[in-house]
This record gives sequence, C-alpha cells and structure tokens, in this order.
Amino acid sequence: MFAFGILGVVIPLFVIGAIIYVIMRRRNDKEGITMYQALMAYFYSIIAASIITTAVGVGYLLTAAFSSVYNDWPIASDVTLGITLTCTGALICVLHVLGKKTMEAREGKSTPLLKKVYLFFMLTIFSLGGLISLPMAIYETANYYVQKESWNNPSGTIAAAIVIVPLWIYYLMRVLRNTRAAKKEVASDSGEGISTTI
Repeated sequence: MFAFGILGVVIPLFVIGAIIYVIMRRRNDKEGITMYQALMAYFYSIIAASIITTAVGVGYLLTAAFSSVYNDWPIASDVTLGITLTCTGALICVLHVLGKKTMEAREGKSTPLLKKVYLFFMLTIFSLGGLISLPMAIYETANYYVQKESWNNPSGTIAAAIVIVPLWIYYLMRVLRNTRAAKKEVASDSGEGISTTI
C-alpha cells in the first residue's frame, strides 16, 4: 500500500532531521542538547511515528471497506493488520502525548523549537503524501469506471487520500496557527504593534 511507502521514507528523514537539530544546537549552545530536550525530542519523534502508524492502519481498514464496495472481497490479513496498526499506534500516541505533557508540567517549560520542527516535519510528510495520493485516487477511480475492469479497483488510493489529505489540512492549520501566535507574541514583547497603530 502507498502509505507504507511513506512510512519507509518518514523514519530515515526524521532521524536525519534529529541529527541536524542536535548538530545545530551544539553549534549555537556550547553545552549542547540537555537531557530534557533529548527526552522531548524522543516524545515528539514517537508521537510522529505513532500517528503515521495509526494512519497506515486506518488506510488498511478503509482499503478493506472500499474493496467490498468495488465487488472485491477484502483480504482478512489486511483487516487484521489494519486493526493491529490502528490500535497500537493510537495507544502509543496517547501514552507519549500524556508523557510529554507531564514532563512539560513538571519542568514548567515547553520546547517551542522542537514543536516547530515536529509540525513542519509532519506537514511536509502529509503534504507530499496528499499531493501524490489525491490525484492518484482521482485518476484510478476515473480509470476504473471508464475501463470497467474489476481487477483494477481504486480502493487503496482512495483510502490513502481519505487518510492523508485531512492530516495534511490539520497540520497546515496548526502551522498557520503557530505562526500567527509567534507573531503576536513578538509584537506584544516589543510593544511596537500598539505604538504604530495608534
């Protein structure tokens, strides 16, 4: 399935991004990355991986559902794998979100830079996935009805688009909201916003 191709690209990219982040931190800060920052980086990376795992699982379940719509019996192993990935990914995600929030409350501080890296990373992954899955779903669906070939059903690509595109929109909205909040914070700290507008 297409979503698994994304998963295979995601993990190496995330590891490379984490290494670049650590190197940049060491250049800008002589002490390097702290244990708290390393732990928060761990939480964000596992949250990202578990969200992707859950998305892949939901994709398998939707593929099985659409297969029945297109007069093709769903493969039992796909259903089992979909349930396993969805439940495991969701459970791990919830546990790590709770762990991250607990650590932030205990330390009394957040890691805005890590949050930005996480948001932009997820936005990039799902936007690339959406740009591929959406046109493929449209093409394969149109091709199925034009050629009337039952073996060429578009279940997988439709499922991928249904899972990936909403996540793309969600992370885009979060990035935009985060950017607006950062601009407001800078304006309020400087005090220039009020003096120039009045």
